[in-house]
Order: sequence, then C-alpha cells, then structure tokens
Amino acid sequence: MATSPPVPATATSDEERRWLHDKYERLASDEASLSDARTSYFAAIASGLVAAFVVLVVNELTRPLLLLVMTVLLATFGMLLAAIWTIVLRRTVAAQTLWREAAILLERDAAPVVPTVPATVTLRPGETIQIDLARPYLAHETRFTSAPGLTWTDRVRPSELSANVPGFLIGLWVSVLIGTTVWFFFLQ
Repeated sequence: MATSPPVPATATSDEERRWLHDKYERLASDEASLSDARTSYFAAIASGLVAAFVVLVVNELTRPLLLLVMTVLLATFGMLLAAIWTIVLRRTVAAQTLWREAAILLERDAAPVVPTVPATVTLRPGETIQIDLARPYLAHETRFTSAPGLTWTDRVRPSELSANVPGFLIGLWVSVLIGTTVWFFFLQ
C-alpha cells in the first residue's frame, strides 16, 4: 500500500471526519458486496462449463472430432469468461482498497472517535495484536501486516486470494485444450 501524508486534523471538523469515515465505510462495503455477487455469478458459470466438459467427455469419447471441437469451444468460452472475471474483480477490489485507504488516511491523523481505545485482540490462542478500537481501518491494516506472532495464513488477504481464482481457471482451460488436442492427434 502506498502511503500518503495523513489528512491534517485542522482541514476538517469532527463532524466532517465522522461523515467522511462513514461514507468511506459504506463505499468499501458496497464494493465488497459487488465483489461477492460478481464472484458468485462467475463461479456458477465456470462450474457449469466444467460440468459441461465432464458430460462431454463421458458422452462423446467415441467421437473424437466432435469431442475436440466442443472442447475448443468450451475452453475458449471458459478462458474468455475467466479473463472478464479477472478484469471485473480486480477493478472492484481496487475500488474497495481505494475507500479503505482513504479511511486509513483519515484515521491516521484524526479518527472519527476522538479518544483512543487501545486493546489487545487475540486472533488465535497465543496470537495477539495491539490495536486501537477507535481506528477500525488502521486496526484492519495492522491485522494484515507482518506483525510478530502472526502466521502467514493470518496475513492472507481474501480479496487477493480470490483474485487468483480466474487465473487458475484460465490455466485449467489451457491445460484441457492442450490435453484434448494431444489426445486427438497423437493418442487416439
């Protein structure tokens, strides 16, 4: 995350900071909802394509040319779908990150809740981090940093992990396409 200088406390009033923080929170939440809905939609289509390929292999194994042609069509559509999914998902995650970073910049200098509320939060037995409950976006950012005592699995960002699914599907469809072509021309 690229860091910018914090917003000076004198530039905005307490009420304006609270309003901005709430606005950033709503915008980030809206982007998260969009990301979830789009992921569900594209995942359902991708599952249908994989199921169609399995049915195709089971039913058309005795007709190699038909199997090859239909596999090429399914794989092409699957790669196109995954490419669109990648673009849409990355844009949505980037927008969500924008609003979260805006809230972090606002919190760095002057949180919407004036007093600090320090707390020790236990993520797992034996793994704790120190956060300020008055600064939720900074606390969230702390949660995903390389804080001592946190395992790598505790630092994985779900949005970054889900952004890899379409790329995996592209690789899967390329493998299916190559495998079917090799089978058709050399092994049947």
